[in-house]
Amino acid sequence: MSNPIDFEVLAHGLAAAGVAHSPSELQGVMAGLLATGHGGHDEEVMGILAAHTDIDGGFDGALSVALLSLRDQLHEGFQGTGFELALLLPGDEEELGLRVAAVAQWCEGFLVGFGTGSANTHDKDLSPGIQEALSDLAAISQVATPEEDGDEQEDMFEQVAEHCRMAALMIYTELVMRHQDKPAPAPQTPPTRH
Repeated sequence: MSNPIDFEVLAHGLAAAGVAHSPSELQGVMAGLLATGHGGHDEEVMGILAAHTDIDGGFDGALSVALLSLRDQLHEGFQGTGFELALLLPGDEEELGLRVAAVAQWCEGFLVGFGTGSANTHDKDLSPGIQEALSDLAAISQVATPEEDGDEQEDMFEQVAEHCRMAALMIYTELVMRHQDKPAPAPQTPPTRH
């Protein structure tokens, strides 16, 4: 697996480009796209990110490379055993409120990416499991930052972040992996007349 993208480095690059969105949110957008089987083409994902962040003319070279690398890492994480999939969040040394906000932004981004990638899909076409996972991510995207820090809040944060990761994996598995695993239908040969 390639070197993980550093949250702070990407945050500074985005800020320098005039992007007000967090790295967590943009990774969420890409994860949501990938979970619907989209976002694999560079032009597609960069166009969606540029539209989402209101960047006219797209991203500069270095930032574009970093974002595509982030997308590739996500794709590897989805394709692997699942342990490789990691949410791009501020480091553990940052205050809990900042990390909680980043998880909420990741979920918000995931929902945007999922909505973009599944634009012609209706709720009734999604399994109850996917509907529940999307509902959970929507609820987490609205979470308030904790009033206090402590071991209990840290544990809860870890559980919520892990729940987000597992929800994304489950959606990807159901929408993308299951279709990859299905054998191609046998070609229909007309009956022969004797």
